[in-house]
Amino acid sequence: MGFKESVEETPNLGGKWMVGLDALRAQDKVRIDPESTSTAHLRGSVDIDTAWLALDPQGNRWDFAIGYKHQNRSDEFIYWVETHTGADDQIAVMFRKLDWLKTWLSGAGRKLAEFDRLFVWVPSGATSFRQGSDQVRKLADKGIKYSGSKFRIPLNHKKSKP
Repeated sequence: MGFKESVEETPNLGGKWMVGLDALRAQDKVRIDPESTSTAHLRGSVDIDTAWLALDPQGNRWDFAIGYKHQNRSDEFIYWVETHTGADDQIAVMFRKLDWLKTWLSGAGRKLAEFDRLFVWVPSGATSFRQGSDQVRKLADKGIKYSGSKFRIPLNHKKSKP
C-alpha cells in the first residue's frame, strides 16, 4: 500500500491527502524544496495538525507528512515535517510534538508508521541554532533532524551507515 492509500485509510485523514505539497500552508510550502516535484517522486502531503485540531485542540500536534519516492529506493518514504518557531525555549515543545506523533503512529496512525521516515524541524523564522550546536545535537539525540531555514528533499536517499 502506498502513501496516498495509507493516508486515506487512516482515521481522521480520509480525504485529507493532497497532490504535491498542497497540504502545506503557503508560508510553510516555501520552506520545503524537493529535488523532484514529479508525481513519480513527490507522492503528496497531508496536514496532520489541521486534521486533528478539533479532536485534540490542546495537543502538541505535528504539522505535516510528505510522501516521497526516492530514485534509489523501491519503497516510499515519509518526511514528517514540523514548521515551528526556532528558539531555545521551543526544544521542549518539539519533544512534546514528537511524543504526540509517535503515540499517534502507534495507534490510529499505524498504517503510516510502516514507512521508513525522518522527523524534520524546519524553523518558521529566524533562529540562532547552527548545525553542530548543542541544541541541534539534543534534537538529533531524540530523532529530530534540524534542517535550518529550508529543507531539501533529495532525489536519492542517503544510505544509513551500519
